[in-house]
Amino acid sequence: MRSSNIEPGLLRVFRWYVGVRLGLLMLVAWSNQQNPDPSNPRFPEAGIFFFGILMVLISWPWIQRKMGRAFLPTTLVLASIAPIAESAANTEGRLAAGMSVNEAVADIWMPFFLLFVPLLLTAWQYRYRAVLFFAVATTLLDIGGLVPLVAGENADVAALTGLLVLRGLLYAFVGAFIVKLVGAQKEARRGLATHSTTLEHLATSRERNRLARELHDTLAHSLSGIAVQLEATKALWDDDPAKAQGMLDRALADARCGLGEARRAIQTLRAAPLEELGLVDAVQELADKAAERSGVEVTVAIADKVGDLDPELENTVYRIVDETLTNVARHSQAEQVSIDLHRKAGKVRLEIVDDGVGFDTVALVPDGHIGIVGMEERAEMVGGTLDITSAHNMGTTVTFEVSPWK
Repeated sequence: MRSSNIEPGLLRVFRWYVGVRLGLLMLVAWSNQQNPDPSNPRFPEAGIFFFGILMVLISWPWIQRKMGRAFLPTTLVLASIAPIAESAANTEGRLAAGMSVNEAVADIWMPFFLLFVPLLLTAWQYRYRAVLFFAVATTLLDIGGLVPLVAGENADVAALTGLLVLRGLLYAFVGAFIVKLVGAQKEARRGLATHSTTLEHLATSRERNRLARELHDTLAHSLSGIAVQLEATKALWDDDPAKAQGMLDRALADARCGLGEARRAIQTLRAAPLEELGLVDAVQELADKAAERSGVEVTVAIADKVGDLDPELENTVYRIVDETLTNVARHSQAEQVSIDLHRKAGKVRLEIVDDGVGFDTVALVPDGHIGIVGMEERAEMVGGTLDITSAHNMGTTVTFEVSPWK
């Protein structure tokens, strides 16, 4: 059997049903006291008793918690007995008032509708065997309550019994559809939950990778540049103390700048120079710093018709330039680097060319380095492509191409 913890939405429907029915019964009781109608007497006391108990049970969350798994079965039993007891009390009272059998059972249709709410709750919360039990139990209970009352009144007991059995069969039929629909809905809900969990894990993984790239492109690059400057400072310390002091000051300034950029990157995951300078000036600043650190000549050509790009695309261009210049300074032994950003055939194209020693493109990722992988992931995330061509003593060309969406 499934969990008997009723869903909040169904519990609200249950409360409305019980509250409205109890209110109507109390209104009938008040009307009987103020202006009784001998031609159509009503006897709501049994219904008020059972629906009153129901109202108390479903209105206090404390009772629900205290009863635990017994709460829903208990309330469903009461909700099933209440309309049947009310119908039996009306029949008995009308017969006692001298009304005919047909007049006494005139409201026999009322439980048919009132029992649909507990039927819905049973089908929603439990398996089909619970629906069958509900259909059989309510039918037998109704027959057991009505037939003895009308048996001595020359009533057509067979027709009355057949009508109640037909009602039970209808409940079983309708309940089967409800169980099937509820099962399909819950299966779809479980599928959505699984899909949502998978997407959440994927998003978390992507965010971790992106954060790794951001830290690599900020803190790692700053430390790499500082290391180069400190090595040069060490080499010049004895021969040219003044120049070494100047390089030490620049290394200190770069360290502070890198620390600030790393903090901003962690907070916003967007390159700080882009926010402050814009793409053109930020790329030019990267080129100037690379030239100052490594002595390589860097030329920048950014076409005016490139226009404004989406912030994420700007960030991708900036990081690819930053990573490439860092690799040039550390590995290429190049003397000249050109950076060209322009539009071609409706696409934004970034091309970075150096005249260095080149490398084997089959082994793109040296041990312990994730820079090239990060560039490829960045390009893929914005729907672009990254191509790296290189050969021994033939330099390296890094090409990034993307269709802009802004």
